[in-house]
Amino acid sequence: MMSKVILITGCSSGIGREMAERLSENGYTVVATARNLNDMENLNVALKLSLDITNNESILDAVNKVMQHFGKIDVLINNAGYAFRSAVEEISDNNIEQMFNVNVYGIIRMIRVVVPYMRKERSGRIINISSIAGKMVLPVSGAYCASKFATEALSDALRLELSAFGISVVVVEPGNIRTNFMKTVQNNSDRIISDSNSPYDELYKNYKTFNDNARTNEPGPEVVSLVVQKAIEASRPKKRYMAGVPSFNRMMTHFGDGVKDCVVKSLFKIK
Repeated sequence: MMSKVILITGCSSGIGREMAERLSENGYTVVATARNLNDMENLNVALKLSLDITNNESILDAVNKVMQHFGKIDVLINNAGYAFRSAVEEISDNNIEQMFNVNVYGIIRMIRVVVPYMRKERSGRIINISSIAGKMVLPVSGAYCASKFATEALSDALRLELSAFGISVVVVEPGNIRTNFMKTVQNNSDRIISDSNSPYDELYKNYKTFNDNARTNEPGPEVVSLVVQKAIEASRPKKRYMAGVPSFNRMMTHFGDGVKDCVVKSLFKIK
């Protein structure tokens, strides 16, 4: 009998690559995807495909190839993501659109193509990689958090809508994870948050200090891949799993708005 076929987006590095490697090593039939095939060189999986989740034709082409090779998709992991840091007032339309195009619309585009195959089998699991940023908001991250709050809402709706077809929907919420993704975010955002003429200059400096300190204790992507494997193998998975989130941050998600504001203002030295 063929092992479960798992389709993963965003496998060029970091969490996606780690998930693909771990699941493949554990006997799953893994289809790893990224925009650039060369970014998945030396990744040992059943099939590697080019897939741009912002392009409908690219998605259709990739999913058709999966079906031609294996005839089914048991698990879809929506992992591809994009982030940019800026105060809400200063972020460009282009950066907001890019985040939502990948983090939100990308998920919708993927499920539109994959779900009909799962529904036909009356079976399937969708795992959406969200973020702790979908549960709590920090300054300089408002637009990114908005995209992840949207991911959470979409996942809740999908879970209800697809239940009757035997398709389960799970959200995985990583904290800060030690990957190139975080370095890329910093590089993407540096022009904005390094602008000494910005009215948010002091906040940006405090953000960078806070972020640099937090990164010294970041766990690696393996903590996320372990949780994802658990979500795949559970007969009745939880609706949400946190991964690599410190205990205090977990507690923060349960605090009232007033308490959260006080804590965050203290951390970022906001008057």
